[in-house]
Amino acid sequence: MIARFPGPPPQPRVNPLGLALALHSEASQAEHEESLAWVRWMFQSIRIRRDAIVFESAARERDALIADWQQFAEGLWQSALAPTLLAAWRAAEANDVRGLLAAGEALNGLLPETARERSAAAGELLLRATQGASHQGVLGRLRHEIENSRSEAHLVIVWAAVAVLFQMPAADILTEYLREEWLTALREHPHPQEPQGPLSFSAMMHRALRGYGVDQGFAS
Repeated sequence: MIARFPGPPPQPRVNPLGLALALHSEASQAEHEESLAWVRWMFQSIRIRRDAIVFESAARERDALIADWQQFAEGLWQSALAPTLLAAWRAAEANDVRGLLAAGEALNGLLPETARERSAAAGELLLRATQGASHQGVLGRLRHEIENSRSEAHLVIVWAAVAVLFQMPAADILTEYLREEWLTALREHPHPQEPQGPLSFSAMMHRALRGYGVDQGFAS
């Protein structure tokens, strides 16, 4: 079932964020468009309130910006975010809230303090944006545990739980997370065009799937 949220954004067929999402399921075209509108709307709630999640860059020239993205791709994305997001996805698929919390706790030790704070703040925003869902599933249980503990709501953890409600495969979960990192950091940048080649969202997604043993047929 596709998660249902109250009060959809006006004119959901309009794409204010330029996001692209492939839902690999047997949902009807109408359900696909509805899910796509919801994902855009939820991420917008993060982007309008945050200057960065984990990736950040003070560069104004394109070459320097891509160099910063490469550092992110070869650093925190590869060592911390990608494996945590995949672990969280597996836990959410299994309705394993303890596994989700454990993934978030492990991420605490992998991120620098400022990045950890930004990641948790973004996750809190996504929790707020989804709190009215009529069918919360694993997301609702995760929300309850976070509200009643000292656990931090890292974006990768909350996003994994939300994405399972939308029946998204791992390939899309990774790709859309990367897109959100990029677009949030570059919200007011003069060169916001997506990176290409080995540093594209798709290429980074495929490397993550291969690197952490996810079957790409199942993941897509």
